[in-house]
Amino acid sequence: MDKTILAKLKQIPLFSDIKDDDKQIAEFESICDLRSVPAGEVIIKEGEHGSEMFIMLKGRVAIRRRTRAGDDYTVVNLRAEDNVFFGEMALIDDDTRSATIVAVDDSEFLVVTKASFQKMGTSHPDIVLPITMQIGKILASRLRKTTGDMLTIFDALVNELQQ
Repeated sequence: MDKTILAKLKQIPLFSDIKDDDKQIAEFESICDLRSVPAGEVIIKEGEHGSEMFIMLKGRVAIRRRTRAGDDYTVVNLRAEDNVFFGEMALIDDDTRSATIVAVDDSEFLVVTKASFQKMGTSHPDIVLPITMQIGKILASRLRKTTGDMLTIFDALVNELQQ
């Protein structure tokens, strides 16, 4: 049990409902693997299947998307200091990755696989259920934002056509 890693996990919003229980946080840490990634390496590739979630401990990453025209653009750069995690949807579904994530700096992550998360769900539902609920809240928030963005685009299109 690494106290630095436990302290980091307590700062990650995904664990807000269990952060005050050192035993639960340590139990979650036990299913994670430590992975170092050199600058420039692709961590996740858009369109590929994935089964891992990443929690940033050190470094920076760029989240990139491909346009329908085939051009790559950087959506956002994320830093470990911002208590970042990504790939959480892979713990829930079997769909393809929605973005490419590249290490900008030498980076370090805790990695949890879908299989280990599901196994923990059977043995420790008191740990996995609150995390799953947080993932659900994140996804609901993203859906609301997307719906709002779509309405804004629709309104702009209607206004443009009416002129």
